[in-house]
Amino acid sequence: MDTTTLIWIIVAVVIVLAIVVVALLLTARGRRERRREHQHDRAEKMREEARATELQARQHEAEAARASADAAAASAAAEDAKARAAEAAMDAERRAGRVDDYRAEAQDLRQQHAEAMRKADDVDPYVDDTGRRDATVRSDAAYTGDAGDDRDTVLEGTERERQADAETRPPSPPERHEHTERT
Repeated sequence: MDTTTLIWIIVAVVIVLAIVVVALLLTARGRRERRREHQHDRAEKMREEARATELQARQHEAEAARASADAAAASAAAEDAKARAAEAAMDAERRAGRVDDYRAEAQDLRQQHAEAMRKADDVDPYVDDTGRRDATVRSDAAYTGDAGDDRDTVLEGTERERQADAETRPPSPPERHEHTERT
């Protein structure tokens, strides 16, 4: 082999090595760019996930605030209901006291009525000892006039008044004084 050939072989190897080095340099730059883009894409995905997580956190915070407000409103409503219940209980007690007062007053009035009826029966000459009216008493006993015509006129007027009263008033029960006690 001759030296020229050897030199040409060495030059060819150097040229091939230079081409390989240039090719590697060119592809390395592209690989770096692709790696950077890949890293950037990965970072963007991580940011997107972080935004989604933050959005979920905000939603949970809003739900927590809403639940807290609902709980406070429910608590306020419960306190309001307790206050109303206490007021209603006090009102019921006040009214129950009034009922007792009214019953006591009614009992007093009934006793006064019974006493007045007993006194009226004591004074009335037409009521016997049992509290019943004497059946033999005439309805016109209050009339003291002697003239027959006057007496008839008075009886007719009395009869007309009874009919007018009967038409305007509901019928009354028979008169009894059973509630009065006689000894």
